[in-house]
Amino acid sequence: MNIASILIQAVDRYPNKEALVFGERRWTYAQWNARINRLAQGLVELGVRPFDRVALYLSTDEASVTTYFACQKLGAVAVPMNFRLAAGEVAHILRDSGARLLVYSHSLLANTLDAQKQVHSVHDFISVGAPPDEIPEGHFRFETLAESGDGSVEPAYRAAPEHLSALVYTSGTTGRAKGVMHTHGNDLAISMNCVMEYSLTPSDRALHIAPLYHVGGMQAFYLPHMFVGGTNVVEGRYQALKTLETIEAQRITTLFAVPTQIQEMLFHPRFKEFDVSSLRMITTGGAAIASATMERVLDEFCPNLFNGYGMTEASLTLLLHPRDALAKLGSCGKPTLISNARIITHDPARDVRPDEVVRHSEVGQLVVQGPQMMPGYWSNTLETDKKLKYGWLYTGDLFSRDEDGYFTFHGRADDMIVSGGENIYPREVEEVLYRCPGVKEAAVVGLPDPKWGSVVSAFIVRAEPHLTVEQVDDFCRNSGLIAAFKRPRQIRFLDELPVNPSGKVLKRELVSQYGQGAPA
Repeated sequence: MNIASILIQAVDRYPNKEALVFGERRWTYAQWNARINRLAQGLVELGVRPFDRVALYLSTDEASVTTYFACQKLGAVAVPMNFRLAAGEVAHILRDSGARLLVYSHSLLANTLDAQKQVHSVHDFISVGAPPDEIPEGHFRFETLAESGDGSVEPAYRAAPEHLSALVYTSGTTGRAKGVMHTHGNDLAISMNCVMEYSLTPSDRALHIAPLYHVGGMQAFYLPHMFVGGTNVVEGRYQALKTLETIEAQRITTLFAVPTQIQEMLFHPRFKEFDVSSLRMITTGGAAIASATMERVLDEFCPNLFNGYGMTEASLTLLLHPRDALAKLGSCGKPTLISNARIITHDPARDVRPDEVVRHSEVGQLVVQGPQMMPGYWSNTLETDKKLKYGWLYTGDLFSRDEDGYFTFHGRADDMIVSGGENIYPREVEEVLYRCPGVKEAAVVGLPDPKWGSVVSAFIVRAEPHLTVEQVDDFCRNSGLIAAFKRPRQIRFLDELPVNPSGKVLKRELVSQYGQGAPA
């Protein structure tokens, strides 16, 4: 099997069932498959062959998924890119991946032309959403390719499970973006894993507000719903009010949203005006949810909330099921059905083997195994060898495991704060801050200090506008939840935390911006 085969299977089983909804447009499985086939023919006419890389610099829309699946049918390798990237970042990915062709949104024309000047290895450019008279000379129009030709003709090529399906570039939170290789076998495993864990059925209607260039949006949410013949509703741009309207109007049953989005919808002044009773599950991850917010989500928004942990290199690996949502609040749950996970000694000074497992409740590095695990980074043997060792993926994330087998995230190993010789895990401090009345969001980093090396520094988004530094400090001092040496010595209030599209806080930006500033 390969990714194209599961689409063909869905078309065979559910030809007249609604497959894709984008804005006012709707396609059945048969109609959408024909559109994909016509685009695939157009790509072949432009010279795209198996194993060629096709870059996608697209907004979250119909064209992004149609192009992705056209690549899968041809055996080409999709290279989805964040549509927020600057021209220089786009040029880096085009150059690094060796992309032969770029499909781009017309709204990103200026950046595309800038990147085109920097990279000369891209043969062809396809514009999405451009009026015919505004397409640059030498570029092609997506709508013409997708609406011309015989949609009944299936491409002859069939990819093997070990062939590459996509290069998914990391978000760059720990350095310059690297191309994570995904095979058809990897992505089928991810898809089947999510089908089983979420108990997906053909009657499910998924709403996509997460970016589809991200593993969480495409491989772990779009593909699984297509696998079972469900309906995928794509929302072009996330807005809390628009999302609530869509849930009601489209009778959405499944939603993937980061905690910030869940909170924005839940706390929206018009939230109670909408009928969200069709929602049977929400899945989230990437950040903490305060206990009070969690209780409101379960009571008012959706009774089944999944909290997961994953990464581009292995997708969904740990999952906390709704039955444990409150009892194990703050946990990422247990390994998914296809995953193995261990916590081993964290020692940057030496090569730690995967059998050096820590005791219960002790913090160490998470290592994982499973068929969803990447084969490596594209053209980057050095980084691959650092990440893949002894048949395990070394995540670089710090976890502990309780006696019941539930895993709890303590932050990235690179984020660990060493203050006065003591190791302090930012997530542990953040969990305390989330319990403080008036705190909506919190991020903890270590900032340089001449005496202690680093000091614990907290960045807080207020739920209550009158919350003061003194109130937060008093809570930390008197809560009995945190040792004195772990208490934040600097506290700053921000309107919002810097995050990447998957909802992870960009702590490097906080350190860069505030590391040289005066104490708060």
